[in-house]
Parts: sequence; structure tokens; C-alpha cells
Amino acid sequence: MKEIRKVEAFSELHNLLIYYSEYRDQPVEEGFDFFKEVKTYCEILEIDFEEFKKEFELN
Repeated sequence: MKEIRKVEAFSELHNLLIYYSEYRDQPVEEGFDFFKEVKTYCEILEIDFEEFKKEFELN
């Protein structure tokens, strides 16, 4: 993955949270792994992934 700035990572993480809130009960595109994406951006931002999931009630 190319270098990504923290602001860009935050923006992507924010978009994923919006996506989750709007489409969590809908089927997703083949090959899309929501939690893998969230984990990637949490790592870039140095946020604990498990704590993030717990805080935002991501199941």
C-alpha cells in the first residue's frame, strides 16, 4: 500500500463508519472486507482496532 497521510486515513475511516451505519444489514460487494479496511486505517492512525470496534459497536 502506498504511503497515506493520517488525515486521509481518518477520512477513509469516517467514510467506513458512515457506510456501516447505512448499509450494515445489506449484502456487500464481493471481495469487500469491511473489518479488514477498518483495521488497516486503525493501524495507520495508531488506534487499537478492538477498542475501536467496541466503542463504535461494530459487530
